[in-house]
Amino acid sequence: MKCEIIIRGDDMSKKGFTLIEVLAVIVVLAVIALITTPIVFDVIQNSKENAFKETAHGLVVAASTYQAEKQALQEDTTLNINYKTSSAAEKSVLKTKGTLPDAGEFAIDDKGKVTLALWSNDAHVCVVKSASSKQVIVNENINSADECIIANIDK
Repeated sequence: MKCEIIIRGDDMSKKGFTLIEVLAVIVVLAVIALITTPIVFDVIQNSKENAFKETAHGLVVAASTYQAEKQALQEDTTLNINYKTSSAAEKSVLKTKGTLPDAGEFAIDDKGKVTLALWSNDAHVCVVKSASSKQVIVNENINSADECIIANIDK
């Protein structure tokens, strides 16, 4: 068996990319990644917040059904749920789709008005609704599950 070494001429240097060209491409890709990453994370966070607001809105709709059922049976229509301390049975009284809140409070008064302050660990957000409001909104001033209670919705 014979071993031969083949030496090619200048043709080899004309093929492929130089180290500088490869590094330039890497730098351009890194800059693009630095620009787009925060934008992508903002979109993801906004999606989580909007999904949780829809969950809270679903609970408000479920509260209307709950109250109508209780009125038809001539039972007490008020309801208070603490999603941090209540049992699973108490949390599931309102029939709704979606993930239930991780913490917070939900109340229906004797007139059927809903007040809520609900916390999502996934979105790290507290959504609130006062009895006089029709909209569920994100309260930017509440930053933890412990603060996300009805007493703090005007904070």
